This record gives sequence, C-alpha cells and structure tokens, in this order.
Amino acid sequence: MIESNVLRQLCIDVRLKEVPVDEALVVRIEQDTEECRDRLRAEPTSLPPADLRERLPLLGWLIYETSLMLLWSVKAEIDHLPAEVQRASRANADLITRLADVARSLPWPEFAPRALGAIRALALVDSKWNDYDGAWLLHQEVRAKHQSYLDSLGDDKANARFVLDLDEVLLQLALAETGTACRTAEETVGHWIEKWGGASVATERREADRWVLRMFRQLSEGAEVGELALGIADRIHAKHGFVEMITESRLIMRTGFRNPAIMTCRALLLMYSLCPAMQRLGMLPPGHDTWPDFMSSLRRRFRIGLAFLVRPAEKADHTPIPLLKDHARAIVQFCLHLALLTASETLDEPLVVDETLTLRRLDDDAAQAMARWLAAPSDKGDGVRGDASIVGCASMPHFIRSVEACRDDAGATANYQQWRKEWTVLDRYGPDRWSDIELMLERDPDGGIW
Repeated sequence: MIESNVLRQLCIDVRLKEVPVDEALVVRIEQDTEECRDRLRAEPTSLPPADLRERLPLLGWLIYETSLMLLWSVKAEIDHLPAEVQRASRANADLITRLADVARSLPWPEFAPRALGAIRALALVDSKWNDYDGAWLLHQEVRAKHQSYLDSLGDDKANARFVLDLDEVLLQLALAETGTACRTAEETVGHWIEKWGGASVATERREADRWVLRMFRQLSEGAEVGELALGIADRIHAKHGFVEMITESRLIMRTGFRNPAIMTCRALLLMYSLCPAMQRLGMLPPGHDTWPDFMSSLRRRFRIGLAFLVRPAEKADHTPIPLLKDHARAIVQFCLHLALLTASETLDEPLVVDETLTLRRLDDDAAQAMARWLAAPSDKGDGVRGDASIVGCASMPHFIRSVEACRDDAGATANYQQWRKEWTVLDRYGPDRWSDIELMLERDPDGGIW
C-alpha cells in the first residue's frame, strides 16, 4: 500500500507532468484500491480506519489527476484521425475507463471525493467522441454519487473538510455536465446540414422536432447545475477564498468562477434561442405562465452568469489576473448572440473587452461592432480573431427560424438569415456553407410549425 507521503508527492508530480501517466500508474492505483477493499472486508465498519482516513483523500486526488492528464491526450473526432493517433487515444480512454471503475469500487468513497473526477473524465471522452447519450448517463451517475456522498457525510463537523472537497469537486462536475449539454446542442445544430441535408423533408422535420425537445431539456439541466455550482463557488469564495495552487486540501483556483460561468452562459443562450421552437411545438414554459416571461427570466440569469465571468480575480499579492484571450472572445460571442436575439439588452455595467471594443447596450450597432471585432485578423495572422460560435454556424432550420422568431422588430440585424449571409466569415465550419443552408431552408419554407 502506498504510504501517504508518497501518495501526496505522486499527486503533485502527476499534476506537474513530472512522472509518466501510463498503465503502470493505473495498475498501481488499482492495486492500492484493492488493498483498501481488503481492509474493509477485514474490518467492516461504516467509517475508515484512522490511517485510511488520511490516505483515501490522497488516493482520490491521484485518481482525479491521473484521469485528467489522460483525458488531455484523448483526441476528439477520433474516426477522422490517423490510425496511430486513434490507437493512442483509445488506449488512454481505456485507462480512464479503468480509473472510473476504481472510483466506483472505492471503499468509504465519501472520503475520497475527487475520485469522482474519473467518471467525469469518462463522460468527457464520450462527449469528445459524440456519444452524447453515454456522456449524459455518466453525468447523471456522477451527480447521484456526489449527492449520496454528501448525505453520508451529514453535518458532522469532523467531516467538514470532506464536504468542502465535495463542494469544490461539484464545480468540475458541473463544468463537464453543462459543457456536454452545450456541445451536444452546438454539434447538432452546427452540423445539421451534413447529417440531415439529404433526408426527406418529412424525416428532417421529424428529427428536428425531436432534437429541439431533447436539447432544451439537457440545456435546462445543464444550466441549473451550472448555476448551482456558481452559487456554491460564491459561498466558498466568501468563506474560504480561492487558492493560488491546487493542493490536497483545496481545488478551486483564483479564476474559479470563469469556466463554470462560461458554460452556464452558453447553455442559457442556447435555451433562449430554442424558446420559440419549443412554443411552436406546443410545450409549456418551465415555471412561468408565458414564454416571454420565461425568456425574460433567462436574460436575467444570463446577466448573473456574465457577472461571475467578468468578476475581478486577483493573485495573493492583489495583482489582477486578466481574462484569457479565449475568455474575452467568449464574452464577445455571448454578447453578439444575445444582441442578435434581442437588440435591446443593456448590460449592468460597461464591459471593456479591449481598447477597441466596450459593450453596454447590445443593440444592432453593437452587434455589427462585435462581428467586426471577431472578423478582424488574428494576432497570429492565420485567419480571423474568432468565429461567432453557434450563432454564426447554425445549419438546423428549426434553430435558425427560432432565432429569427426571438425578434419582432425591424432592426438592422433582425433578419438573422441576412446577417448570416453578410458574415459568412464567422462560420467556424467554413464560409461557403451558407448557400447550401439557404437551399435547405427554401426546400421546407415553413418547417411544418413556423
């Protein structure tokens, strides 16, 4: 059995990429877990022995770090990659599967909460490989386990550090679950023409109806768990603060609000875009009397998520931590998306993206300014600064018509199809797709429900 001090150093070394993350390490973890199980069989108690109470959290941390490192080496869209890359990715995915099984078999698992990260990593493998059903089932599994562990720990003050660990782990679980909901919707809507463009009108329409309902449900759940995680993070920040470096006792770093906020904002905007489609399918607005009321609530929730995203972060010496370029680009993409949906939203505070772009009222002029900002040459000179995310590449007729139905004014960007035609450069899948998308829209002018 690995000693605690060795386990601790191994976790750090894996995180710093100073040791190989391979089958030998996974075997070592499996063996250590089996020895812990032997202890449970020999001493069947509800609480771990004192020595394991120290070691179990470290073992959970090692499982978390190892599965995460393996995940970075699993490539997306694997079927389109060279054979040797496919083999390497599949081998790493197999190791993640074994670590997920280890996490499921741990004795006294509530004392090793970070081990849940292995099941999360496996869900993200499925998401990378477009197995969204498999990913969703794993997200549901890991959330159920998380709640079960919280229930087991109860409110015993002696377990406070494990409850904190579970709360911090939830941010990672929520990030993955909300991200999968967004990726499912974005891949479906973005690549719709490639999958269903050759189908009959009746088949395409039927599949679109089915997918609108499915995407909306998953996005609703993803947004809710994202908001739950942000609320917990806010509470942790107020009580404990965030940290400069991940250790055995703390997991949320000083920029800990940003990624969960990005995923939550993505989910809320996608939900908003689908509201007219849901209404036309005869669905009732969740928790509200009318769809306009529900859409208004989504805008409020989006502003809260955006506030978390732009919330200032500081190092220990109070030096500001600037937004990454990817995060700044995401903010512009979100605000552009919202401007195309409403053209009337005003942010709570002016949002300075850079010296060339400050956002406040998200109207038609702002939408055009953001489109120009994204279409500007990148710093590397290898294309544009950024695409317009899903609102710039959607090819699903139901989604396109739903976006248009969000607007009832005559503003310059109210005609979403015309805006797309003008800004094909912002389509992440290529500027030549719009003519084919137009043909698909013309083939079924009303989409059956519009």
